[in-house]
Amino acid sequence: MDTLFDVREPGCEELGYALLRPRAKQKANSATALIRAKMAPVEATSASRATACGIPVTARQHRLVLARGVGDMALAPLLDEYDRAVRPHQRLLAGVLTLRGAVTQPIHDLFDMATSYAAIHLACGRSLTSVVVAHAPGDELSRALPHVHVCMLARQHTPSGWAAEHPDLVDTAHRMWAEEWQAFRAGWEQLAAA
Repeated sequence: MDTLFDVREPGCEELGYALLRPRAKQKANSATALIRAKMAPVEATSASRATACGIPVTARQHRLVLARGVGDMALAPLLDEYDRAVRPHQRLLAGVLTLRGAVTQPIHDLFDMATSYAAIHLACGRSLTSVVVAHAPGDELSRALPHVHVCMLARQHTPSGWAAEHPDLVDTAHRMWAEEWQAFRAGWEQLAAA
């Protein structure tokens, strides 16, 4: 978490927004390290689950949401490819949306909602590949509320490879992301009530 730059806009507390830059606090960063940390918030043991490509998983759930038109690929090779493609002048590696849950909401419902949001607004709407990860701190006796992280790779992902950084991933966009999430969540609630 100390590698992320948290963006805070008053009135947007329902959604956390953070950016991962190539360098922070005199340290080089990578998208691989960020996503591996989100997928294993608690240190993995020999009994921990792992993805098919070998990434340890101690988070409750996770899903790779590829940008529209991009061919299927496993998470570890995708992250390796992305980190190898980082340009010396690249300003941003990734963005993270943190969607807070409530004690009364099943975490699978928040996870499904976040995954649908990522598929519609990120994969299709912005050509961004993301990894959605659900954390259930109560599993480790923490009082923190369940939440979901949507880790977005900053460069648009096309069938022909990595393109430019998406212009919506900037320091001044917290309110835009929060409003988009609120509108999506309201629509989700209406569909669920129908």
